[in-house]
Amino acid sequence: MKAAIDEFATHGLAGARVDRIAEQAAANKRSIYMHFGAKEELFDRVVGDCMAELAQAVAVDASDLPRYASALFDRLEERPHVRRLYLWAGLERQQPVDAEVEEYRRNVTAIEQAQQAGEVRADIPAVDLLAMVVALVISWDTASWSLKALETEPGDRKAAVVAAVEGLVRAGS
Repeated sequence: MKAAIDEFATHGLAGARVDRIAEQAAANKRSIYMHFGAKEELFDRVVGDCMAELAQAVAVDASDLPRYASALFDRLEERPHVRRLYLWAGLERQQPVDAEVEEYRRNVTAIEQAQQAGEVRADIPAVDLLAMVVALVISWDTASWSLKALETEPGDRKAAVVAAVEGLVRAGS
């Protein structure tokens, strides 16, 4: 799995090669196909496993989404391959991954409950709010290189993300 994670994070689904995964893992290419199925199935498994690990490591506290954004930011800084897999999956696998759907479902439900309790703004659907929080956390990764070129002095990106999330989710906004 480590070899597959590295290969897919570096090259995406289209650019990844099972030959390289087998070589890196000191495994037989045929056995990889027998154990995991097609390359797409292996990619989905890698993405699902990494997203489940991320969800377990960074639990959503729906009543404190800025703290969640901060913890998610830190975890993705520690594990940049997860961020790359997330981006590759969005580009190349435009279909849901069951394991990931279940993690998101739990988080959306928690946000809905926080909205009903008046802890989080309720005028934005919970699923949209979660998508916006995640988008803010990875916003610099998805920014245009032309926009990034304008940065003259790097600021505290994490603090900026947390402040943006605070403004976004505040009840009564």
